[in-house]
Amino acid sequence: MVRWMKVAVQTGAECEEAVTQILLSAGAQGVVLEGDGSRRAVVAYLPEHTQVSVDDLEQRVRDLERYGLEPGPARVSVEWVQDEDWAESWKRHYQPLAIGRRLLVKPAWVRAPYDGRIVIELDPGMAFGTGYHPTTALCLEALEELVQEGDTIVDVGTGSGILAIAAARLGAGSIVAVDIDPQAVQVARENCRRNGVHERVWVATGSTAAASALLAGKQARLVVANILADVISDMAEELYGLLQPGGLLVASGIIDDACPQVQESLVRASFAVREERARAEWRCLIAERTS
Repeated sequence: MVRWMKVAVQTGAECEEAVTQILLSAGAQGVVLEGDGSRRAVVAYLPEHTQVSVDDLEQRVRDLERYGLEPGPARVSVEWVQDEDWAESWKRHYQPLAIGRRLLVKPAWVRAPYDGRIVIELDPGMAFGTGYHPTTALCLEALEELVQEGDTIVDVGTGSGILAIAAARLGAGSIVAVDIDPQAVQVARENCRRNGVHERVWVATGSTAAASALLAGKQARLVVANILADVISDMAEELYGLLQPGGLLVASGIIDDACPQVQESLVRASFAVREERARAEWRCLIAERTS
């Protein structure tokens, strides 16, 4: 009988995405968030033969301080579960989720009443982005409002591909989706095929430079970046360059304390910040390239 190591990492809210990547790189097939407030944890299942120790995981989480992140408690707990328990526990976490007025995100194995909503079907393992995290939900709601028929859109840090898929299903004409994680790129491509939008979504490994190359001299009307606050700040000018005049940036993955810093960076890069949206401790900014 195969056993799985259930790993729960209690960390600060702004480190949840970074901890997700640590667990994925350790061999997890996906992550979920459990609990709320100060007791929230990032949970993953690692195969029995994993070579990663609890001490190693705790150290890697604490090391996030080097990147200006607050890892919080950085506590790791482990529980062993049997194969069939892992499968059922995993699937219980992912049920159909209605987002905004028109979208429904659902795992591939679940049938759901659609009620006229636009369905995004995902295999939720192996990459960040299921719609259950506030940062992703904020981006999906913004896309629902902002995407126009035939738009050219760039998704920086695509993860599972959920935002690129949503943009295509909402009527965008062409979407460039990039991620620095090759595994995420593979997952995003599979999810695009699953949703029948692979002919309109170009997925590549890399960041803004890769997106610019795929645009081949064009500029986007909409760029979405659901990544870390510091990364958004550092690449503000590059994000500006991807947009046509009057184009919009949807920037998420921003913990509330970091929001002023991101806004300042965007203004320095000549963006006009039009709106700030909030969910729990997370912020999403909508900014316009004005010239």
